[in-house]
Amino acid sequence: MDFIKAVNAVLDAGALMKDATYRTNAVKKGDKDYVTACDIAIQKSIAQALRQHYPDIPLIAEEKDNRDILSDSVFILDPLDGTTNFLHGYTPSCISLAYVYKEQPVFGIVHDPVADATYIAEKGKGAQLNGKPIRVSNVKNIENALITCETSPYERGDADMHFDVLKKVFLACMDIRISGSAALDICYVAEGAADAFLTRNLSPWDVAAGICILTEAKGVCTDWKGNPPSMRYKSDILASNGLLQEVLYEYTGKL
Repeated sequence: MDFIKAVNAVLDAGALMKDATYRTNAVKKGDKDYVTACDIAIQKSIAQALRQHYPDIPLIAEEKDNRDILSDSVFILDPLDGTTNFLHGYTPSCISLAYVYKEQPVFGIVHDPVADATYIAEKGKGAQLNGKPIRVSNVKNIENALITCETSPYERGDADMHFDVLKKVFLACMDIRISGSAALDICYVAEGAADAFLTRNLSPWDVAAGICILTEAKGVCTDWKGNPPSMRYKSDILASNGLLQEVLYEYTGKL
């Protein structure tokens, strides 16, 4: 399957993120959860391109009703991962698109047009950042690890448990970072800029593309219990260079 048309759809839609006028007209979807005109415009642009070039493959996307989609073969899109960042003019944020077959991410692109960073991977073909191969770090001791995480802002009832885990990880590692974009956090692990990422309650569109990119960069991604992340429902995500996976399970509760 050729994904060049999907890549072009994402790159073309990226221009919309540079238009500051799209930061207006934000609509509240839920507690601390917003959708902007940019989310809608990007999703519309990419959905139209996918319908034209891949008419038989349904699209699961953050800003649409996905309840009737049961196909084994799907595109999964987050038109704007990091919407809160985008609203405030605070980077990073990105477009994240994956092709998933039977619950396995086969292709992924994560595009941050502001940083001019495009991560792409296809199963069996490796991962790239702006056309250059990337690979995870070789850090194996948690005290030397830079670990990324998110705050799970839409599940605030989970905050005590979530931040208790993050506090324990913070005290053990070199330091932690919170970017506001889970898709980019996973890509930072894929390129070796960070060594691991963990956060609760992430949707498939937050992670599907990043999982493909990380896996092709020789990293590992599971839920907090060591199982494959769901491509249908929310998962607690642990992504790492592979060397830190078992160590971090001690904090996420697998062992």
